[in-house]
Amino acid sequence: MNRWESLIDQKIREAMEQGEFDNLSGKGAPIDLSENPFEDPDWRTTHRLLRNAGFAPSWIEESKDIDGELVVARTNLARVWVILQRARGNEFEKSAEARWGKSLKAFRAQAAQLNRRIAAWNLKVPGAGFQRKMIDGEREIARIRGGE
Repeated sequence: MNRWESLIDQKIREAMEQGEFDNLSGKGAPIDLSENPFEDPDWRTTHRLLRNAGFAPSWIEESKDIDGELVVARTNLARVWVILQRARGNEFEKSAEARWGKSLKAFRAQAAQLNRRIAAWNLKVPGAGFQRKMIDGEREIARIRGGE
């Protein structure tokens, strides 16, 4: 037995080598994962109809919205940062700095608003493993600035 191989792994490997898994029913067929064994049976049909129609639970849709808004906020701030860097040393520098200041204020407000949504969202998710971390606005700004 390899020192990294557990006893269970060894027994499974030996059974495979002896062909004990060769004649199992359903061999080669895909596993049906369409049914959720943890789902309330009373809601199963409703959830299947909604899933087939392209709908997801509200907390998943909300997560997608939060992600999308964060991407837009980051992109807008990064765009203004690039404009400021290009304006350094020319006649547009003052106006670019003013625009950067407004963009920073707007980004911080967006991050605070998204954090409120994340806090509410964390209360809706079905388990703690789905919860999201809050957005650290200052860390996001530093990342856009390139670690300044």
